[in-house]
Parts: sequence; C-alpha cells; structure tokens
Amino acid sequence: MPAERVDPNDPVRSLPGIGPKRAEDLASRGAPRVIDLLRLFPREYILPAERCSIGDLREGETAVIDARLESVRAIRRGWRTAAVEGVLADGTGTARCLWFHAPYLARSLKPGSRLLVKGTIAGSPPKLLHPEFEVIREGEEREFERIVARYPSVPHLPPRALRRAIRHALERLGPLEDPLPADLRTRHALPAIGEALAAVHRPERIEDAARARRRFVFEELFRMQCAFAVSARARARMRTAHAALPDGPLAAAFLASLPFRLTADQEKAICEIRADLESGRPMERLLVGDVGSGKTVVAGAAIASVLGGGAQAALLVPTEVLARQHARVLAERFSPLGVEVGLLTGDLPAAERSRIRERLASGDLPVVVGTHALLEETTRFRDLALAVVDEQHRFGVRQRATLRGKGHAPHYLVMTATPIPRSLALTLYGDLDLSVIQGLPPGRRPIATRRLEGGAAIGAYRALREAVAAGEQGFVVFPLIEESESRDRKAAATAARKLADGFFRGRRVGLLHGRLPAAEKIDVVERLRSGAIDVLVATTVVEVGIDLARATVMIVENADRFGLSQLHQIRGRVGRSDLSSSCYLVTRGEITPAAEARLTAIVRESDGFRIAEEDLRLRGAGELLGERQHGPAGMGIADLLRDVDLIEVARREAFARASFDEAPGDLPTAIRSG
Repeated sequence: MPAERVDPNDPVRSLPGIGPKRAEDLASRGAPRVIDLLRLFPREYILPAERCSIGDLREGETAVIDARLESVRAIRRGWRTAAVEGVLADGTGTARCLWFHAPYLARSLKPGSRLLVKGTIAGSPPKLLHPEFEVIREGEEREFERIVARYPSVPHLPPRALRRAIRHALERLGPLEDPLPADLRTRHALPAIGEALAAVHRPERIEDAARARRRFVFEELFRMQCAFAVSARARARMRTAHAALPDGPLAAAFLASLPFRLTADQEKAICEIRADLESGRPMERLLVGDVGSGKTVVAGAAIASVLGGGAQAALLVPTEVLARQHARVLAERFSPLGVEVGLLTGDLPAAERSRIRERLASGDLPVVVGTHALLEETTRFRDLALAVVDEQHRFGVRQRATLRGKGHAPHYLVMTATPIPRSLALTLYGDLDLSVIQGLPPGRRPIATRRLEGGAAIGAYRALREAVAAGEQGFVVFPLIEESESRDRKAAATAARKLADGFFRGRRVGLLHGRLPAAEKIDVVERLRSGAIDVLVATTVVEVGIDLARATVMIVENADRFGLSQLHQIRGRVGRSDLSSSCYLVTRGEITPAAEARLTAIVRESDGFRIAEEDLRLRGAGELLGERQHGPAGMGIADLLRDVDLIEVARREAFARASFDEAPGDLPTAIRSG
C-alpha cells in the first residue's frame, strides 16, 4: 500500500519519527512545516571516495574514517571527566579520538560499533581532537555507501533521524508550486523545485547536489533582490520638495576652499550624489570607504549642495567624540563660507540643548551634527533637506527612519568606515544606491604592521618612546570585553600609571575609556588634539572619532582579543599624514587558531576591502556588521563570497522585472511554499 501523501504545509510531526518534542526543536530551527524541513539544506557532503584508511592518515589533514571502535574510556581529572577517549581500528592501523566536555559518550559509545568519523589529524600515531562522528548501525550500511548529507545540528534530533525524516518527506511530498518563474529557470539552467530538493538532499552525484544548491542560492538571492526592487520602484515614484543646487555658488565655494585635491573615488562619489540630488527624487545612497579615505569631505559636498532657501542638513553619529570631530571639521570648512555648524549631544548642558533645538525648529541653524539627541521627539527641523548617518551599523533601522521622519522626503546618505565587500552591500543594503571610496588621499604612507609576542613587546614601547621624542604621538590600546569590562578598564588605568611612572617618565600620558564622565572624556580628546598628551592609553573607544596628523605609533595589547575589522579600525588611528607610521600587535601566552588567522590577515593586508572579505570569510555577514534590524531576511544557503556572480545576476533579473511596472505583489518578495 503506498504511503500517504503529505502536503508541503503539513506540520513536521506528520512525518514518521517526529514527535512533539522533535517537532518543537525543528520549529526552533525555522522548520515547523514539511516544506521548511526540506529547506533545511545540508552544510556538507561526505563522498565515498573521501574515506581514508588509518594507515594513510597524514598530520594536519582533514580526513573521513570508516572504522570499528575497539575501546572507549573516560579520562578523569579529580572528580570530573575531562575527556572521553576512543580507539579506532580498520585493519591498517589504529587512531585515537578525544572528545571534550562530552562525558555521556563514555556510556553511549559501545566497543565493536562501526563509526564514520571526520576530523583533523594531529600527531603521530594519529589522533583526532573532538571529531564529528556517526554510528553506522546494522542494516544502514547501504545508506552510508552513497553520498551522505550532513546538516546543521538540531537539538535532540540525531543526524540519522533528520535524514530519515527528510527521506520520508521527499518520498511522500505532494505537488509543489515553484516560486521561480519558468523563464528564469530556463534562462539560467536551474532545475525545477522538486528535482532540486531531491538532488540537494539525496544526490546520486556531487554534481547534482551542486546544481541543486545553485538553484536554491539563486532563489534566495532573487527573493531578496525583488524586495529591494519593489522598494526602489516605490522610491522612483516619490518626489522631493528639496531642490538641490549641486552646481550652485555654495557647493562650488566649498569644493574650491579645500586645501587638497580630491581623489578620483571622492570625485566620482560627489558626481553620483549630484545626479541623485538633481533627479527630483529623494536620494538614498550608501557611501562605503576605508578608514581615512575622506568620506566626511564627500558628505560636506552633499550638505553644501542642499543648503539654500532655508533648507537644513543633519549628520547623525554614534558617539560624542565622533560628533565633536565631525562638527569641528565641518565648521572649519563651512564657517569661512558663512554657514554655521551646530552640535547637539546628550552631554551638553540642558540650556544649550534647548537653544540648539529652538534654532533648528526656527530654521536659524542650517547644519547640525549630533548623537542620539537628534532622534529625540523634542528635536524638530524647519526644513530638513538632507539626513546623513555615519557609522550606520551602530544604529537600528528604526533609529535611522526616525531621523528621516524629521523632514518631508529628505535626501538620505549613510556612511560606513567598515569597508563592505560589494556582495555584502548588495545583499544587506540593496535598497540603497552604492558609492565606494577605495583610494586613500595622496601622500599617505602604508602603516607598517608587526606582531610581537611576550617580552618582544619592549621593542614596540621603545619605538613609541622614540616617536614621542621626535615630537610625534602614539596610542596604547587595551581590549574591552563586556564580560570583564570592569577588569579591562582597571588594566588600562593601571597600565597608564605604570607607563607614566616608568617607561614614559617625563612624558604626558593620558587615559581614555568609555566610562569616563563626558566632560573628562572631551577634555582628554581636546588635550590629545592640541598636543598636550604624548601617549594615550585607551580602550576601544579610540576605534572611531580620533584623527591626529602626528599620531604615528599604535600598540595594541592582547591583540588576539580583537576582531579583524576592529583591528583595522584601530590601526587606522595612525598613518593620517605623510609621516611613517607603525602598528604593533602584542600577544601574551597561547592564542586560539581563530585569533592566529585574524592576526596573520591584519599583518598581511592593509587594504580594508580585502580585510573585510577575509573577516566575512572567517565570521560571516551577521557578525561583521551586526544584524540588520527588521531588514530583509537573513541568508540561508547563499555564501556572500562564493556566490558573488549569482548576487549580480539575481539583482539584474529582479530589477528588470520591477521595470515592467507590475503591481508590487507581482514580484516574489516572499517565496510561496506550497
């Protein structure tokens, strides 16, 4: 009798072997229905040809072993189980497996069992540290003789039970509506959904799995880009009341007053912004640039283009330090042109905040730079024509929307000093037009980056002392981790005292961390800027907002505790002039393989965009920028580095469909499952 068919929208508990608890666990992984389960894609495959004999294992290689478990025992330290050791044998030799923090394996693994084990080989004779494994039970041999799909772990659901549930779903699945239009599938040689689901989960050949994966990657990216296309089409129909003057006298005077030549990328970005401002539609543009690439000047050119007739511009930044720096730089540029730049931050006296808000509401103040104080309900503008957001990933979607909501269809420019790979920008911010500044201003020298271990760090401090003796400045930066924030602040304060009393006796040593009172923090930054501080000991508060031409030496203590992009941002506090600059990355004691990879990358690379790609590879998009709150759905099967070509193709197809003037519902912004 044939098995009963299941509907794609049936709950997963309708499948054999999935009870209420397992259904709950699958739902927590985003798979409450049968179709969702089938969209829980394998993370890798084990091919029969990949399996190695123990006698052929080589140190450092990742290997798959099909062998018998000869023995298993718990290794104890005092009263607790420190590890579980299993010995594998296959007739060509033996290999030890060590599993940590898994005492239950000493009870569940049985000598004589057949195991399929995957892990990295360490030492000789061969040893595998915490390898992945599956027990091959009697009667399952044929399943393991084919290509074996391996899935992300689901609590309380063994891999074999998950594969069995997926196999039953594929065998009993009813008709599926394909969310990809037939013409798209034909044009890009993509299999239909039913064929692709079978091939991605139970492929006969690895080429079939790759073809199926490509189809689902395209589908995911196409859906995302369709959402962006709908947004872009709606924006194209909007009109703005703000008539910008990109070629007006103020914009021309601003550019003519610059004491340096713009880079080619800066000029291109200004031209792209000018075209947006002249279009009659609200600009929505993302400006991506490396550390020190000159984004503020581009923002200044945009501000100069919209001012006139009482129009106003606002620049939102995440910290008081950064707000003051931007306000100072913009004031230096605009004051000679007769344009006042105001500052609105939470640390200002209440009377000063009220005065600034009154002038914004009346239109008397044309430009303001501020922190979250700009977002408060009491901050109103007479005619906000341009909203600029710097370090945009520090703000949520709602916060950015709040600023835009303070004007009537204002132009909108967001900036980031985290160099975003184009693939990530198109995926996370595909609803914004993109401008990129890759080149640095002329005269800048590469920053020499070295890694020093333990006692060798004395060389970095000597280099800093020599730089200070030559009239230059430098930083010593300590990590600040949330779990140990108080201890880390104390470490920075203690280091500042010791350096002032010892290595830098007679020199001016300052201390800066995020918990200093606002007035004290501002005083430290101003003294540093004026040259009254030679060496600044700080936590990661220096990551953004400090721009010193004479800062030439950066020492990063416990550099293994920083992220890769964070290290690049910190390094960017030096090297902002034609002086030679150095960055020393100090580690003390053993570090993790992940930290080793980060430090190797930052020493090797100076280009922020290449560093961002490496960070994306190591950490993924979510951690690189933080979650995009209430934005488009997160990535599932697509890989933003591996699938760059498909991102471009999916975007082109989605935007081409949007140009046909269908109703928004005609574009598949959400995949229909059944």
